[in-house]
Amino acid sequence: MVKKKKGINTRAIHTESGVNVSSNDAMPPLHLTTTFASDTPEMSADFVYSRIGNPTRRLFEKTIASLEGVENYEEQHGIAVSTGMSATDLVSHLMVPGDRIVITDSVYGGTVNYFTDVAPKNNIEAIFIDFTDLDKVDKALNEKTKIVWLETPSNPLMNVINIKEVASIVHSKGGLLVCDSSFSTPFITRPLEHGADIVMHSTTKYIGGHSDTMGGVIVAKDLEIHTELLETQRKIGTVLSPFDSYLCQRGLYTLGARIKVHSSNALELAKSLETCRGVEKVNYPGLEKNEFHKTAKEQMDLYGGMLSFVVSDEVDLMKIAEKIQLFKLAVSFGGVESLIEVPSLMTHEKASDTDAAVPENLIRVSAGLEDSEDLIEDLLNGIEGCIKK
Repeated sequence: MVKKKKGINTRAIHTESGVNVSSNDAMPPLHLTTTFASDTPEMSADFVYSRIGNPTRRLFEKTIASLEGVENYEEQHGIAVSTGMSATDLVSHLMVPGDRIVITDSVYGGTVNYFTDVAPKNNIEAIFIDFTDLDKVDKALNEKTKIVWLETPSNPLMNVINIKEVASIVHSKGGLLVCDSSFSTPFITRPLEHGADIVMHSTTKYIGGHSDTMGGVIVAKDLEIHTELLETQRKIGTVLSPFDSYLCQRGLYTLGARIKVHSSNALELAKSLETCRGVEKVNYPGLEKNEFHKTAKEQMDLYGGMLSFVVSDEVDLMKIAEKIQLFKLAVSFGGVESLIEVPSLMTHEKASDTDAAVPENLIRVSAGLEDSEDLIEDLLNGIEGCIKK
């Protein structure tokens, strides 16, 4: 009898830690220790020092790799780091001076900051390209291009790019495709299954899920790349703490259920915004007339909890915080609470003079787990209250 692969929700809960505890805990315990005793001085044990490996972190790393579709997750587990930006930094260590990275021009502001301010100091060239035009992507790749960086859906324009098509172009030129899937999570899209070489997440967002933990994680398809990233992590020491690992693992237990509500609420909000005075365009791939809807249906299991919309000049964005009650005006996303932000003034402020600049009249929404009717009422009333008299 062929052994059936377990479903993604089952794997989120039942990936084995590989650590036996005498107390028979129903749920894996939290290992806060920094060092581990050994029977011999040969340093051959699985766990020696928590910078090198920790049982709580390893469980999370194995689980996330399993959810991303890695079969050999015992050996080729995820690599959990201290923040999402630490994940970006760790991936950048795959490049050497003189290399080029090609990045989608709709991308997280922190990624823009890193590759325009930090990477150039290591002689890494970064260019930002419109990934909705694959001819531009193809022409941008040359013999120096080591990495191509994709977000889908993108932050904050919600562009959905066909991962398989981009991967085909990148691999034909000998590059690596990295996909930031923080908006999606493995419960929506699994980029490795579509041809990406590396997938990364800011676990601060949906994976942690409660706006109370910071972290990042990387999963590589190729064992050689995994080994190189893991060795680099151990040397530079950017690791996720045991407690944050525990919170992220706990987040995975409920992520499948949460992401369905996030997605449902975002869709209802998007539909309501289409008929709202002062709103010129709604960016959400779940809307049937959205330009990315077809691609989204092909590679996304759900449409996600993020959306954005463009407002007309009659809306005074500076008043939005005064006019909303349930939504919080704040950066970040993916928590149980609904958030709203103005990217040009907040997450993408420093991108204003780059090819990754965003429209000044764009609002980004992270739909939480509140009742959709309450969210719709609050947001629409808030926009109406910002309309100039």
